[in-house]
Amino acid sequence: MADPLKRVAEYGRALFGRLDEFFRRATGTSAEQFSSVESFGEVVRQRANELGPRGEAAFRWLDTEIRAFYAQRGVEAFGDATQLGGMKLVLGGSRFRQSQLASVSTSVLYSDTVLIPDPVMPWLERARTEEKFRHVLLLEAVHTLLQLKPLVDADLPYPPVVVFPSWEKLLEDHDAQTQAGISQLVIDTLCSSLGEELSSLDDVRDFVDRHADRFCEAVDQQHLFVAPGGSIDEPLTQALARYDAEMRTWRTPEWLEAYDRLPLHSRVLNGILERITPVYHLLENANEFASHPLMCLEQHAHYFRIVSHTSSTRLQRLGVLNPNTVAMVNALGSRRLRWLGSIPIDTLSRLRRDQENVTFRQRLAAAVGRLEEAALNSVDRVAAEVCHEISAAIGEHEKELRTIQAKYNRLHGQTAVLTTAAAGAALIPALAPLLGGAVPIALAAKYGHDKIAELAEKRRYTRSLIGVLAETKPKS
Repeated sequence: MADPLKRVAEYGRALFGRLDEFFRRATGTSAEQFSSVESFGEVVRQRANELGPRGEAAFRWLDTEIRAFYAQRGVEAFGDATQLGGMKLVLGGSRFRQSQLASVSTSVLYSDTVLIPDPVMPWLERARTEEKFRHVLLLEAVHTLLQLKPLVDADLPYPPVVVFPSWEKLLEDHDAQTQAGISQLVIDTLCSSLGEELSSLDDVRDFVDRHADRFCEAVDQQHLFVAPGGSIDEPLTQALARYDAEMRTWRTPEWLEAYDRLPLHSRVLNGILERITPVYHLLENANEFASHPLMCLEQHAHYFRIVSHTSSTRLQRLGVLNPNTVAMVNALGSRRLRWLGSIPIDTLSRLRRDQENVTFRQRLAAAVGRLEEAALNSVDRVAAEVCHEISAAIGEHEKELRTIQAKYNRLHGQTAVLTTAAAGAALIPALAPLLGGAVPIALAAKYGHDKIAELAEKRRYTRSLIGVLAETKPKS
């Protein structure tokens, strides 16, 4: 029987190979050549007339090829991923954009494996007729995901990223257990927030209809409604206006027509349902893979904290509330450490080949472990400790480089003294025939040898993980 590790790696390469072919069919170029992640939308708008005719055939190919691939290998791939060991993180949400890519890149520095729910599959599981730009959003997901291809293709001891099929949309539409689980999570959250005993979603809707003002007041006070791109503490009226504007940009006229007929309190409830549903899938995936949740956006983390407060017993049973690990994951996702996500993927691949993530994780874990239990609940406090530890490691790195420089400065100085002495001796007529040309050549060779050794030793340190952090960290 084949090793699950090998099957996971082979599945990843096969999946990314197909996605790469689709992207080339759709655009005529590789994801790397097409655009940066930041400028994807701008390039799509500039090349819309060219991409339209190509895209139609490419999307037909993707629909046929990837569906068959998932059908043949999806179940086995999911099972193999559950057998991975080590320190694992599972990404929340079904979209994969710039924020998700940066979060994964950061996490690769210290975790063993980051598990990513396949962001392409949801676009094939159902028609998604409510999405106005579904083809562009699918292409964007593929483009962003392909940035990780060097990590997937690398022959590494352990897979740093694994993209797994999650079937979330199919489960939401057809699986009774999933539907019941999502409903219960929503009910538990709203019961806790409203101080009411509600036993079903019908009870929730009935209560919201009968007590609309009280419902909206509780939502506003406890920040249960956070709009895309909005702050957590944004007042409900502003958050709802932001949500409406976002929907009018991205949703179809048919969806908006139905949405506009809803009363305000029903729109608020709809937004909360949209936010809590991905948290359910995150919890289920964390359970299946025995992994810790990874949330790349502050809004996602906010809803996870709300659910954690109302379902702490369930979370402890799932084993996803290790305080130290959760604190470190949250801190590394903070704005203060956002620069960690800017390390090039090729560099990450090299660092993972040397398994430097293990040493880095141990060092950060020791730093976080020194904090009092109460401090673990403060992202800012943990982030400050992590920043201090990284700064200390960079300081040690720079001290070592200075030691190396001093050592070779001495060697170069000795060589210079010998060169000066040899040159002086050569000026003395009686000694000149004895020296000949051998001494200057030997001294020049020694200097060259020492210089090569110096550069090699420095290069070894600067290519280490801490060396990379020293070069990447903002100087201000």
